Amino acid sequence: MPVIALILSAFMGWFVFWLIRFDGHEVIASYFSAAARQRRMQRARDAEAKAAVRSVTEARDGALALLIKLGSVDHAVLPAAEKLIDEAARNVFGYGDKLVEHRTFAEYVARNTPSFSVLFRELAPLFDKQLAADERKDLIDLMHKVAEAAGGMTPTRQEMLDEVQARLLPSKAARV
Repeated sequence: MPVIALILSAFMGWFVFWLIRFDGHEVIASYFSAAARQRRMQRARDAEAKAAVRSVTEARDGALALLIKLGSVDHAVLPAAEKLIDEAARNVFGYGDKLVEHRTFAEYVARNTPSFSVLFRELAPLFDKQLAADERKDLIDLMHKVAEAAGGMTPTRQEMLDEVQARLLPSKAARV
């Protein structure tokens, strides 16, 4: 037992010597500041990724961004899907003369959000608050049409639509 105490005290002595004489405290401080810097950077990246979608205040703009993101999953939005999205924005969402402004904003939101899931999770409370049950059903039907016009129903698009249906139409009866 005294040998173990001697070894531990020698180790503690060298540790204190290293801290004081060889700037060990700076090594430890830089280690912890680097970890804190990494955490700050990660929080900043997360906030930046969600900043665009958090600027959406209207369900119509959010729905337009979802349609654009859905149409551009594997490639740029195809002309047929783009035409369908524009018609929906004019006729269903009622944008008319302001279509270019709202479409540009929705494209910005869709492009600057890392994934469809992040976009939808951030917009879901807005849809819950501003859309009635029949409007949610109409949005899902429109999303199906856009998915078909954008090159057909791929497994990725099907997963996206399943996620939307599960969140916006929670009961089985509403999905039929």
